Amino acid sequence: MSHLLIAYAPNDLDALLKVHETLRQASIATWYMPQANGVSPTSPANLAAIHDAFGMVVLVSAASMKSKTVKIQLQQAIDRGLTLFPLRVDHARLSGLFRSALADKLTDAVHDDGALERLVAAARQRFEKRCPVIAVMNLKGGVGKTTVSAQVFGAWQSALGGRTLLVDLDPQYNLTQTFFNMNTADAFSAQDRSVISLFERSRLHAKDLESPAEDWTSIRVDPFPAADRESMCHGLLTPNGPAGRLDLISGQFEISKYAFAQNPLALAAVGANFRRMIDHYRSHYDLIVFDTNPNATFLTRCALEAADRVVVPMHPDVYSLRGVRLLNQVIHDHVDAAARPDISVLFNAVSRSEQSDFEADARNGAFDPQAGFSLSRALMSHALPRSAHLNVKNPDPDSPPWQQLLIHRGRGGGLRAIRDTLTGVAQELKTLIEA
Repeated sequence: MSHLLIAYAPNDLDALLKVHETLRQASIATWYMPQANGVSPTSPANLAAIHDAFGMVVLVSAASMKSKTVKIQLQQAIDRGLTLFPLRVDHARLSGLFRSALADKLTDAVHDDGALERLVAAARQRFEKRCPVIAVMNLKGGVGKTTVSAQVFGAWQSALGGRTLLVDLDPQYNLTQTFFNMNTADAFSAQDRSVISLFERSRLHAKDLESPAEDWTSIRVDPFPAADRESMCHGLLTPNGPAGRLDLISGQFEISKYAFAQNPLALAAVGANFRRMIDHYRSHYDLIVFDTNPNATFLTRCALEAADRVVVPMHPDVYSLRGVRLLNQVIHDHVDAAARPDISVLFNAVSRSEQSDFEADARNGAFDPQAGFSLSRALMSHALPRSAHLNVKNPDPDSPPWQQLLIHRGRGGGLRAIRDTLTGVAQELKTLIEA
């Protein structure tokens, strides 16, 4: 679990608790080392905490600058390249490692007006960069959104590493049925081990509750704690299969209920629940991917508001172009400017023998006016070929889910070239995100 580590001296306990509580209320996980006799900052548990951190808050005081433990933690954070968030506790003059590492970053004190709000904003920005969220979306159906969600990001996890979570936000839940047969998928929904538990309090939170999927006439707006990853997320990599973590939050039809809801305040509340849950799972993963429905609905807005980037699969034809234009319009009309995700457009089902005239014209800017934005600049350099290998197939109930991924399939039949292309798309996206 990724967290924000807090380095402090025992004399600064009040400041520690104030910072910790502020971050907790902002759903940012924290960790700090107990200041008990015999607890070493070089113990395996504390080294692991440093390794898993995405940044370090340093409470700067006369006591912390004299603390051997804080000095060791600060040096470990520097060696790991962690982002440092220093906060003054008193007016002690900086010296030694604190002066060289923190002098140019130390602008706030714990009790300054707005200091903790600025800390939360900076920490959240760094946290979200560590675990980007990608929405695979086009307001035209049949362009390969589920294929991209499964195959490209399956290749990402295998070739580029990291912990990846797929979230099925399409009420048709085709992504879920890519890996599990319908009976298994429906069993997940019956237990609320599914996407609806990101929006409403469910049987994952209290076993005696009626499932929110059973009542389309009301929406539970009360906040709830995030369910344990093990109960919410379904592992796609079995113990005897490929290494790493690739998980799925399964979809279900009943999230269609939000399209019929009449209370905008209730929808705003469950939308906030959804964003809060995604922020929570960011601490468990290095990448989160939404597979979405091809309609402009409440679910579309939820995905766009939580995403850092939208990947838009597009066939080389005017119908897909219209879906891209409508999506761009929805983003600009319904998502605040500060929260708008970047767009990357991926050509799918392109002839391998030669570039189509449509694709060539699109890359040369001919369709930018029709798209309503600079489509030519948003186009990824890679494209997915037209291939039967990329068609979604029903899973074999006797085979592990990961065998549905081309990156783990056998050789022959042009599979190597497709695997290389999938990995290339993943690498290009990773580069775009990191830039």
